[in-house]
Amino acid sequence: MRQDRGVTADPPTPPPADPDPHPGLDGALAVVVGASRGIGAAIAEALATSGARLVLAARDPDRLATSRKRCAAVGATEVDAVPVDVRSPDSIAALADSVRRRHGAPTVLVNSAGAVATKPALDVTAGDWDRIHEVQLRGPFLTMQAFAPAMAAEGYGKVVNLSSTWAATVAPGRSTYCAAKAGLSHLTAALAVEWAPLGIRVNAVAPTATRTPGLEERFAADPALEESLRGRIPLGRLAVPTDVVGAVLFLAGSASDFVTGHTLYVDGGWRFAR
Repeated sequence: MRQDRGVTADPPTPPPADPDPHPGLDGALAVVVGASRGIGAAIAEALATSGARLVLAARDPDRLATSRKRCAAVGATEVDAVPVDVRSPDSIAALADSVRRRHGAPTVLVNSAGAVATKPALDVTAGDWDRIHEVQLRGPFLTMQAFAPAMAAEGYGKVVNLSSTWAATVAPGRSTYCAAKAGLSHLTAALAVEWAPLGIRVNAVAPTATRTPGLEERFAADPALEESLRGRIPLGRLAVPTDVVGAVLFLAGSASDFVTGHTLYVDGGWRFAR
């Protein structure tokens, strides 16, 4: 009987490599507005660990510098910091011009600047209304408008706006904030349709109550608030900033290239609780 000598079996086929959990972000230029603390800072760090080049923007230069150092510490190969006040059209235009001159067209724009308002509707002043809408609605619109031409020139871009569970729910004292966030989610959908032919995807992430420095300050002033908010969340706890970043990374990366106009709720079931 014939025997083959010196022939070994083929080596086993190695298992397929794990897919890139954040495809399309390595080397991408991401601009994060509102990156100095809280959710915006967590998003910036997550983008840094995903290989994105970063431009961080916020009002407070000291907090912005801290956020920049944290992004560098987790491996960002390129991270710039540019002060911006989203209440100022001139400041937004200067940010967009700085990014264009120094870095080129961004692939990703995250709008995470925020302002909080809790006041009975009968006590809301015109100044209260303007302050919240300037930061939560007009600012994101002007920022998207400022960066869209550069994205359109590349034929591709990802915008992720930070909306809120309050865009779809209401409570006493939240009228101004609810209106601004609902407007932002609707604006997200409107621009997604208008800019789809340009290759720009526009989506939003809507967190529930999230443990940020600002919310912790409110808990210190009103200890009952924490329990009240937690009681509305079926998963039984408040969110933390890292709960939000996965949704942002998905919408920022190429895995979501066929998703646009969507508001993704990260709310622990808040909207469906009674």
